[in-house]
Amino acid sequence: MNNFRLLLAVFLVLGCLIEVEGEPETVREWKEALVEKTAYEIRQGKNGYVVSVDFERPRPAKTSAELEQVNPGLFTLLPGLEGMVDGGEISECYDILYDRKVRQLKGGYFPTDHNFLDCETVMDLVHAESGRRVFLLQADMDVVTDGVDAARAAKVEDYDFARGSNSFLPITKYGWYQGSAPPNPFIEYYPRALKELEEVRADLLERAEADKGAIWRRMLETCDEQIRIVKARGKGSSIQTWMKSSRYLMATEDPFVVLPMSWFKLATTPGTGDLCAVICGGKVYPAILGDSGPETKVGEASLKLAQQLNSRASGTTRAVSGVGVTYLFFPGTKLSSGNLDYAEWRERTIELLGEIGGVSSEDAVHAW
Repeated sequence: MNNFRLLLAVFLVLGCLIEVEGEPETVREWKEALVEKTAYEIRQGKNGYVVSVDFERPRPAKTSAELEQVNPGLFTLLPGLEGMVDGGEISECYDILYDRKVRQLKGGYFPTDHNFLDCETVMDLVHAESGRRVFLLQADMDVVTDGVDAARAAKVEDYDFARGSNSFLPITKYGWYQGSAPPNPFIEYYPRALKELEEVRADLLERAEADKGAIWRRMLETCDEQIRIVKARGKGSSIQTWMKSSRYLMATEDPFVVLPMSWFKLATTPGTGDLCAVICGGKVYPAILGDSGPETKVGEASLKLAQQLNSRASGTTRAVSGVGVTYLFFPGTKLSSGNLDYAEWRERTIELLGEIGGVSSEDAVHAW
């Protein structure tokens, strides 16, 4: 029950939040119960002083009308999709996602409205005539900046914009044989950064021991956190091996999307490298499923794709805040490994859309 103490601390922070991008405060109502117990008596109960937490868990959108409401013109652009949605089934991935979100809440972590309510629906669809399976996700679009390919960008400095994100990683789930390409520049970068951090830490430790105040102690804590992050992101033996053996997608150059890691294990879901049609604003953007991401969020796309929807998108600015982006994944459609022929991606996407009723105009399919 100690989690309730954490919850209240979170509530106090959330209650003071200033609205960001038009989002309302997360806590809608406060209830203060005056009880006939002293502080001592409440403490003896060992249940904390937060009695209950009420929150709204959304149901998945199930009909074409609901999808059209958040992505106007979707079925004008893809007329064959409407019947598939109305005859489709909600994927188990939807409950998996929200079960994990609720687990976060019970653990004392309260995300913003945006991060909790980022998924409108997840559906398994089948076209009645062609038999083509489609995995549909309706969500927002956050930005991913991951991935390094030294054959196209060989220096750490080439990734300075991508590394502006707090979560930048030098690999993606979709990779291919390294071959004769130059080595991944982050193979050496992370060990070098770790060595420099450890030198800084030694100096901070000396200062903290000499000065009993909080300043240097807190600086030391910050340094320790950065050391932990560097070890996790680029110093471990596994990630070092992956960087040495493969080339990867680049978020700044390649249009790809991300799904939670656990979804890749299910029979009905798409796999790494499968083609995806991203629909927003009356346009279709060909992409592939290029990476796995956190288990408690969906709607993530590479910077290359995100900036087509919002020129201001970056590692710190999301592309689409509302849940008006439709992602159509085509399971079993992975092209040859390392195929970055975007013209072929577009051609194949048009063919796949043809198997589910076609697109109203091929001009609406973006050419990278």
